[in-house]
Amino acid sequence: MSSNSLQAQLDLAKQFFRIGDLDRAEYHTRAFLEINENEEAYFYLGLIQNSQNKWDEALISYYKAVSINHDYGNPCNEIGVLLLRMGKDKEAIYWLKKSVRCTLNDAPHISFFNLATLYKLWNRPERSLQYLHKAMEIKKDFPEAWKMWDELKTDKNESTNAN
Repeated sequence: MSSNSLQAQLDLAKQFFRIGDLDRAEYHTRAFLEINENEEAYFYLGLIQNSQNKWDEALISYYKAVSINHDYGNPCNEIGVLLLRMGKDKEAIYWLKKSVRCTLNDAPHISFFNLATLYKLWNRPERSLQYLHKAMEIKKDFPEAWKMWDELKTDKNESTNAN
């Protein structure tokens, strides 16, 4: 199979994923992986499995993606998010911080936002605001980040006024 037709198969898998046809997306991703194991395909397989609530399988796929390319931030972010959902905060922080240090990261602002969310959960608003600021520097139009920023600033002002 030529590299163009291989890439077309992965592109088709991504397209099926975007429209929510997870079965076809998984089929084409796995077919691609039989011929060419690469980090992007494992990352998409993880996204598919995550969408199917197969968290353990998704983690394995994300770990495989990172093992192929240690500087691929997208699966690192997803590992952090999954571990956070599983209540493994300490492990999650490692992966989220790794994600923001990676040079290959399609959405570093999301990684910074996820770190801000984690620090908000830990009741560390100053640290959360630092990460939100970094996220909003990268992506100015980021409504979720601005909303959390306003919430944290309001909470901070209320606690200051209460003292």
